[in-house]
Amino acid sequence: MSATSARPPLVTAVIAGLLLIVGAAIRLLPETGAAPGGLDAAAAPAAALVVMTLGLWATGLLPESVTALGFFTIAMLTGLAPPEVVFSGLTSSAFWLIFSGLVIGVAVRHSGLGAWIAGHLARRVGTSYRGALLGALAFGLVMAFLMPSAMGRIVLILPILAALGEHLGHQPGDRRHAGMMLAGVIGTFLPSFTILPANVPNNIMVGILEAAGAPVPSFSTYLMTNFPVLGLLKTLVLAGVLLFLYGRGRQKPVTRPDRPAPMTRDQRRLALVLLVALGFWMTDALHHISPAWVSMTVAVICLIPRFAFLPPRALQTLNMEPIFYAGGVIGLGALIVHAGLGDWLAAVLLDAVGLQPGDAAGNFLRTGGLATVVAMATTLPGVPAILTPLTGDLAAATGLATPAVLAAQVMGFSTVILPYQAPPLMMAILIGGLPIRDVAKLCLLTAIVTILVLWPLQVLWLRVIGVI
Repeated sequence: MSATSARPPLVTAVIAGLLLIVGAAIRLLPETGAAPGGLDAAAAPAAALVVMTLGLWATGLLPESVTALGFFTIAMLTGLAPPEVVFSGLTSSAFWLIFSGLVIGVAVRHSGLGAWIAGHLARRVGTSYRGALLGALAFGLVMAFLMPSAMGRIVLILPILAALGEHLGHQPGDRRHAGMMLAGVIGTFLPSFTILPANVPNNIMVGILEAAGAPVPSFSTYLMTNFPVLGLLKTLVLAGVLLFLYGRGRQKPVTRPDRPAPMTRDQRRLALVLLVALGFWMTDALHHISPAWVSMTVAVICLIPRFAFLPPRALQTLNMEPIFYAGGVIGLGALIVHAGLGDWLAAVLLDAVGLQPGDAAGNFLRTGGLATVVAMATTLPGVPAILTPLTGDLAAATGLATPAVLAAQVMGFSTVILPYQAPPLMMAILIGGLPIRDVAKLCLLTAIVTILVLWPLQVLWLRVIGVI
């Protein structure tokens, strides 16, 4: 549900007015010669649409899917980009991964498989809510090592986490039920930026390096460089933030659940299908089949009426909003690249951050800050798309070695300020019904602690292992 309904009409009107003013200013300033950083007049209309779209998503003034459809419509009416750019999200693998994820989630719930797994998990995470919260966080982190696709992992674990919350006595819509789901989702997403194949930006970075003929970090090197601080210690930070947000107050002891009943035939068959899919997801580096098409195969199998994994007319009751939202986010990123806005932003920020040769630690932190700001403007996958091709320039400007520049980029795009930057998080919000304000609060608090505490610790760690 949009946040608009929770706001007074005056506040809604003020936000809408500010967005219109900012959008109009960005559109008109280049024609007066007063555009910041020399923004080209030809790119100004695209910049205005990008700012207004991001503003609507960030404020929740309209439902996310309505904003996405409005973006498609305005971009095509104004001819800002050809259809293959504007609608690139609808043809992307991420779009179909979300669609198939919705189908799989319904199948896991309808068959009772999610409840069966959650029943066994509930017996192992203790009888307190705090223990279950930390258990869900650890479960998410372990899954990040087993399955390479963040969206695929979230799709798989959401129904399990939902059932786990219910096993512990918290019903959907309850704040602690949402906290249980969020713990697993955030645990499988944020630390996974430090595990090479486990998130999209990591893979984009490696792909760009390979295409340029540059040395590519191995799995172990990447893990050693990034995981101890930005993965393991960040998981501990997440545990603290989750307990602060959800674990305070009087805790009702939870009776240890009984052992779940044996699996039914349908549950065994669906579990077998998902295990085969998990095998393909874990070995995608060998067979190069996209996780999206593996997920689509599972979805098609689930939709076959003979197997009875889904209720009748399942497609007619499927919530399509997450799909259109994801298509809008990806299309927006494609428009940013098509209009040259990403390169313009990077050039402006490079001038603004004040890189100084000889100041290794300061330059590393500034480069990480640059990546974080770019991520807020282009979403997380946009960071390696924009900054990784500039790695040589950044190394020359900072005096840092290439591995240090890459580590700074990882530090930047792994620091998520708001959930709109991360399509997997937004997918979890929409599919799992998580309150966007709670997710935003968790991201913001974690980002503050990360920047103030973990970033300096990462500098120290990289000095210890000789990267800086």
